[in-house]
Amino acid sequence: MDNSTRLDAISIETMHSGRLCLNLTTCVDWDGFPAYAEIVIGLLNGKIEKKSDSVDVRVWEILIDNEKFFLVHEDFPIMISLESTSLQGDQLVTQFKNKLNQYWRKKT
Repeated sequence: MDNSTRLDAISIETMHSGRLCLNLTTCVDWDGFPAYAEIVIGLLNGKIEKKSDSVDVRVWEILIDNEKFFLVHEDFPIMISLESTSLQGDQLVTQFKNKLNQYWRKKT
């Protein structure tokens, strides 16, 4: 399996904000993020609303089921995560984890 669809770090955490975060992978680098993001967004039937790229972090605002999320690539330590911004988003995070796990199992 190549890194473009890897979900090696899939886990749910609570962020400092109290919202949920779905960690996806530590294996996709800065240059690989756009392609990886497109795959994840497509699998979750999402839509990119805004892209913000800085020196060490990329934050893409996406809309999934009428809820706003952030798809984030942090450069150090490397991690791609999907961050909820609302209670309704939190309720969707577990569904997303299950859907992405099913996709990943089919790929292996």
